[in-house]
Amino acid sequence: MNSENYRLQFLLQALIDQTITREELDELAALLKHFEDSEGIETQMRRNWESSDLAADDIDDGLYAKIVNHPRFKTAAPKKQTLIAKLTNRNAVRYYAAAAVLICCFLGLYLYRHQILELKRGTNTTNASYARKLDEQSGHIVLTLSNGKKLVLDQTADGELGSDKHALISKTSDGQIIYNLENMDVGDDELAYNTISTPVGKTSQLILSDGTKVWLNAKSTLKFPVAFGKNQRNVELEGEGYFEVAYNKAKPFLVSAREMNIQVLGTHFNISAYDDDNVVEASLIEGSVKASHGNSAQLLKPNQQAVLKRGSSQIVAKNFDPDEVMDWKNGYFIFRNEPISEIMKKISRWYNIEVNYQGNISNEAFGGKYLKDSSLAELLSSLELTGTVKFKIEGRRVTVMQ
Repeated sequence: MNSENYRLQFLLQALIDQTITREELDELAALLKHFEDSEGIETQMRRNWESSDLAADDIDDGLYAKIVNHPRFKTAAPKKQTLIAKLTNRNAVRYYAAAAVLICCFLGLYLYRHQILELKRGTNTTNASYARKLDEQSGHIVLTLSNGKKLVLDQTADGELGSDKHALISKTSDGQIIYNLENMDVGDDELAYNTISTPVGKTSQLILSDGTKVWLNAKSTLKFPVAFGKNQRNVELEGEGYFEVAYNKAKPFLVSAREMNIQVLGTHFNISAYDDDNVVEASLIEGSVKASHGNSAQLLKPNQQAVLKRGSSQIVAKNFDPDEVMDWKNGYFIFRNEPISEIMKKISRWYNIEVNYQGNISNEAFGGKYLKDSSLAELLSSLELTGTVKFKIEGRRVTVMQ
């Protein structure tokens, strides 16, 4: 395969993964003008699609219908129409959408990624939450810079990645992302934000510009300033993250995680704040933190956890097992007296599965320690050894039975 074909393969994958930039889409359109073999392009796109980890229902049937019934597609030359006509699997709606975009490229009139998303969510093209969801579902660790450019970190070579505002961004051989400041004197009104998102089945690690180390669990997002302001260090977390905060008495570090705020000077702690959980938990490993929500606050000591239930106005402090909380960072699932519903929620975030329940499921608590690099089948087989639950695996769907 020559260099042009390699580049085409990369750009097609970026298109299917929805990580393609406007500049790359321009390049893809230019490349496609030189390819007469639509059969070859279809084969390449099918190969990229089949290797994608993305869910098949990211683009719904309504959006698909809008794309394929568009007048421009209906007037396409017959040779170009085969790219859609040959695709008969209704489940692969994202594949259809990618094919439609390719047809536009052939015609010289193509849809940019934000225009496709506009069809799905109306005129709101600045929906940051939806964009983060797409990044998490892309199957890749994605860093979004302050200008909107996206870097696919697990497909990027080691070394310097570039710069953003006041910082140089680099990637180490073990995948860690590091921010080095060019200018330490940054005013609060000059803050520029980056966002890093991890998909299901992956974790990521970065060092912020102040030296704070952050580990992100699967399906998690962190929004942070490229360089912190003069008075405080604020970040926003969705999902789960572990922080080793660089000490700075004059500049507190504040994490916003759903309805809870955690303020520290320098310490080690974990926060779990997934949207599908009923609680937000801040667990202190070392140092001290203050967790607050409205008028409720708790000053934690090591091995204490602040818990805020959804809909509650009060934060409660309790003791916790550090091994259980830190299992994800250390490469394990550790379950202790947890119902199967909570266990399957954690498993689904790692293995990208849809969980269904059949019949009356026992509320019996489960326990055990399992390696996260085990296959899904191996993990579920181990849980079946308890004799109280069974599983049926059908593709990405797992049915839990009594």
